Amino acid sequence: MIFKFAWDLWWLDKQKHFIPSRRLETKTKALYRKQATYFTKTAMDMGGLIIKLGQHVSAQVDILPKEIIDELSKLQDSVDSVDFSEIQQKVESELKVSISEAFAEFSTTPIAAASLGQVHRATLRTGEEVAVKVMRPGVEDIINIDFKSLQVAVRLLKRQTKIADFMDLDAVYEEFRETIMEELDYQKEGHNAEEFQLQLIHRDDIVVPGIHWSYTTSKVLTMEFLEGVKINDFAKLDAWGVDRTKLAKSLLEIFIEQILVDGFFHADPHPGNVLVQSDGTIALIDFGMVGRIAVDMKAQMVALAMAVYLKDAHGAIDALNRLRFLRRNVDLEVLSRNLTSLFEQINGDTFDLSFVTSGDNVEELRDFLYSQPFQLPANTTFLGKALGTVYGLCLGLDPEFDLIGTAKPYVEEVVRSDLRGSVFSNFVDEGKNLLKGILPTTKKFISAVDKMDSGNLRVKLSSSFEKKLIDTQNKNTERIIATIIGAVSLLTAANMWNDVNPIVSYVLGALGLVIMLSQLKTRGNRREVRHARQMRAMREQSRLEKSKFNSHE
Repeated sequence: MIFKFAWDLWWLDKQKHFIPSRRLETKTKALYRKQATYFTKTAMDMGGLIIKLGQHVSAQVDILPKEIIDELSKLQDSVDSVDFSEIQQKVESELKVSISEAFAEFSTTPIAAASLGQVHRATLRTGEEVAVKVMRPGVEDIINIDFKSLQVAVRLLKRQTKIADFMDLDAVYEEFRETIMEELDYQKEGHNAEEFQLQLIHRDDIVVPGIHWSYTTSKVLTMEFLEGVKINDFAKLDAWGVDRTKLAKSLLEIFIEQILVDGFFHADPHPGNVLVQSDGTIALIDFGMVGRIAVDMKAQMVALAMAVYLKDAHGAIDALNRLRFLRRNVDLEVLSRNLTSLFEQINGDTFDLSFVTSGDNVEELRDFLYSQPFQLPANTTFLGKALGTVYGLCLGLDPEFDLIGTAKPYVEEVVRSDLRGSVFSNFVDEGKNLLKGILPTTKKFISAVDKMDSGNLRVKLSSSFEKKLIDTQNKNTERIIATIIGAVSLLTAANMWNDVNPIVSYVLGALGLVIMLSQLKTRGNRREVRHARQMRAMREQSRLEKSKFNSHE
């Protein structure tokens, strides 16, 4: 399959010089659809990692052509279950006891089947209802072979300039490998579940299953069984009388809190992993795929949002670059012009999400991403996937759902807390940067004086004159620093007037005004002193000339 895809793409690339561009575009879309269909059929026949890869890729609606996405999405619910005799053997070899000894009951029919494992309902000897997740026998060997095949695929695809320029294939491979290896360790998934329990303990609208560690290994995970239906089973939710608008609000709040507050989020919130109980409580399950957001990444996300809000193309480019959204060797001037044109389409202070979610605009957005030097870095792929999935679930629950209104309080609180925590440190950092820029000038000036004093020039400065020059330069430097600090304080107070506590703005504004006025006053005093000295010198000169004239007489 890999070699066939490589040959097809190579041949298509050779034809671009001999056929019209419109016909080439048609042939390209047809080839994408044909390859995606072939990939889907092969994945269903082979199983293993190739199904997981197809599921992972099918979620990238923002970077892949629609022809590929539509076909690969069939892999989301197409996994056959493993015969129970193999599952029984796997459980008993892992737990070192027979199923009848460990469990009072163990259903032979799985309640869920995935590419790496499947889940069976059971009852412990203590009477507790549990869900037992069992890894498919032999899946580790299949995955190891599949990873070697993927390495070959990456090397072949890197020869295709268009693909290699658009995404860092090595990074995508490493990200995918790391994610799969984590999912192969059920003990890690159990620890993730417990971390989410602690993280969400203050909320009464969500439950996370407890882990039974005595019946858990790296290949078998036994957890509390939670009753519920898929969150997109709208008929059942309506029959239970669940408030779907309230449910959507709770779901979004939970994920916004995970992302912006805790920095630890469920990265695969598809309907099968988000259940709803009869009283409207959300039951979150399956924690094999999770994501973390570093503090510096969150800061750059805030910086990017502010740059978009201010329509600052250069600021957006800087944040995108720090987030590693830009490919290497990007033409920054061209990107800046394109972003400026894009920002001009934003009117007012609000964003209409329907602009990027309607069918036509999604295609335009995908075309824009293809034409620009963007890439999805490894640490944001699952974040985008999770947010897109949650947003789709919320709209399914309530088509009139106010996404911005629900998310706004959390976003504002995070931004405010970031500003309060960093305003003074940023102020100090700016002062340090100013000093770093100004002090070298003084150093160069002193060096020039030293060179003149060394005899390289035929001018010999006296030590008193040298000291006077240095003192003058230091005073000028101090005045420049004070004036800039005053201006920065005043501008910071003005910009943050509506974002932080007014007392902070008052203090910064008053401080900046006092500093600037003091410099103006000092400058005025110095001017008056110089004027007085000049007048005294003129009077003294006049007195001497008059005295000389009288003596001649």
